[in-house]
Amino acid sequence: MTIASPLWGAELDHIRLDSADPARLAAFYRDAFTFREQPLADGTALLRGPGRRLIVGRGGDGSQPYSAFRFTDAARLDAYKAHLTAQGINLMPAPTPLFSDGAFAVADPDGRQMVFGLRDAAYEGGDSAAPGHPPGRLQHVVVATADLAAMMAFYEDALGFVPTDHVLRDDDGGGQTLTAVFYRSTPEHHSFAMFLSDAARPDHHAYEVSCWNDIRDWADHMATLEFKLWWGPGRHGPGNNLFFMVEDPDGYKVEISAELENMADDDPVRQWPHNERSLNLWGPGWMRV
Repeated sequence: MTIASPLWGAELDHIRLDSADPARLAAFYRDAFTFREQPLADGTALLRGPGRRLIVGRGGDGSQPYSAFRFTDAARLDAYKAHLTAQGINLMPAPTPLFSDGAFAVADPDGRQMVFGLRDAAYEGGDSAAPGHPPGRLQHVVVATADLAAMMAFYEDALGFVPTDHVLRDDDGGGQTLTAVFYRSTPEHHSFAMFLSDAARPDHHAYEVSCWNDIRDWADHMATLEFKLWWGPGRHGPGNNLFFMVEDPDGYKVEISAELENMADDDPVRQWPHNERSLNLWGPGWMRV
């Protein structure tokens, strides 16, 4: 199989998180993830480091109104825009200031926006690493939904995300219920995923590091700030990545991940049982439903 998705090659560039106390939230991310903070003209704050960017604004605690994926060039972006337009998908103005003219957004069935565009050169640079600190590239974002079927149809059939893994729960009647789907837009195992839950809400986002020692160093950094690990360290089944998670002041989860597996173009969708071991091969799992 050759990947034919018009989305292929698009990478997660940044997300926006909102809070009733955005100054407190920005301070947490600045310290915990060694971001450099820059106020923006619209009243939000840009936080950035090597390979990672985050916008923090005012809104409901723990809300994540959009995720922004970047294309490598204008021709790829224009082709993707034409692909969505041909399907009759409503294109909206891009809500992010970090992309250049030509960027646009679409709303998924839960009302969350996905933004696609090219980086604006005005916001390049200024993301040098803190001395002696391990890497942490923004790699994936995950949401929860009460309507997995509608979300899957949108993200697969309309947007072109490629499914990698399914998680299935055995039902009392002998059938199975799909409870999670992992999607890729590059060879990395997933850049986006969704879990079945009782309501639509943000789940987490992740920063990818290079190795187990980076996991250790990030955990030591959290310890110096007295930020406790919320889950892990452990190893996920889907993705096979090492990880730990922390919780921000609004209760939103953030993951440090290492060694996320790469997939071949012809790899079929794999199936995992809905149990703790799939979520964490080493120990307890975070069971959404």
